[in-house]
Amino acid sequence: MADAQEFAHVFLFRCQACGRPLASACASTQSNLEMADAHLFNPHCFCGWTGDMLGMISVKHWVEPWESPTTVAKESDSCDGKVEQPLPS
Repeated sequence: MADAQEFAHVFLFRCQACGRPLASACASTQSNLEMADAHLFNPHCFCGWTGDMLGMISVKHWVEPWESPTTVAKESDSCDGKVEQPLPS
């Protein structure tokens, strides 16, 4: 049986403290942007800032076909996982 096609979703965020660019990525079996936009990321900046950010607030989001010896989209940090909500501030 052939493995499912996978895609890397790459997100570019802006640090909320200093404005530096922050990159995050996740794997998915879908190239669709909407599912990945709902993914919760926790980027860390050199200035010391860290926080939860939904993919939909990224400055840029792009998708690349991804080949891997394992099915990375089945891991806990995949874009295919359950949609999480940010913690209240």
